[in-house]
Amino acid sequence: MNRYAIIAIAMVASAVLVAGTAVSSTMAASEGKMSSSAKTGYKDGVFMVKAGSGGPVAPLTKFFPQVANIKEGETVMWYNPTRVGEPHTVSFLSDPSYFAPIESPFVIESANVTSLDPASNAEAVTFPGPEGKTIMVGANARALYPAEIAEDGTVTYSMTNSTFTMDGTEKYVNSGWFWPEGQVPEGLPNITSFSVKFEEAGDYDYICLIHPWMTGRVAVS
Repeated sequence: MNRYAIIAIAMVASAVLVAGTAVSSTMAASEGKMSSSAKTGYKDGVFMVKAGSGGPVAPLTKFFPQVANIKEGETVMWYNPTRVGEPHTVSFLSDPSYFAPIESPFVIESANVTSLDPASNAEAVTFPGPEGKTIMVGANARALYPAEIAEDGTVTYSMTNSTFTMDGTEKYVNSGWFWPEGQVPEGLPNITSFSVKFEEAGDYDYICLIHPWMTGRVAVS
């Protein structure tokens, strides 16, 4: 990994770890106080999994249940019942190298990078790159949007809130950032759930890209 990628990932990691420390300290005490109205298990033939839970004091960063046991051909739907605007992802990686950082360094041809809104208090993170080019740290579309990297390396972006069919050959499958109903920030993809139909038996492990300690598994028999 080059030094530009390390700088970008470190910036994101520092913010994530600060939030994670606060959540972890209260997680055990709060877990038993989750809203009973949030459903898991089968509903209308679809296995429901909660991504996170809780409220503004300490939103929980955990999947409920952590392991979904289903049969071949069944569908799992993840949804976010958190009572504040805390996003999550459901991300299947065939290999750790497919982890998609939230922000990443990109080479741009012009050193003149300005904010779309000149009145905003914003400035791009840039620094000198190789061969006199400029490096800019920007949002990673493969983390933010529903995306798949197929077995042959083809990258495809999916419709939001759609059902993806998975057979285990995929290198990367990502839900995009999905939010509680009514909590999607203006300008971001309106994603509030993610569904996958599993066609082949096996164990399918996944993580949340925003909170990498959030892990889960779909066990298909």
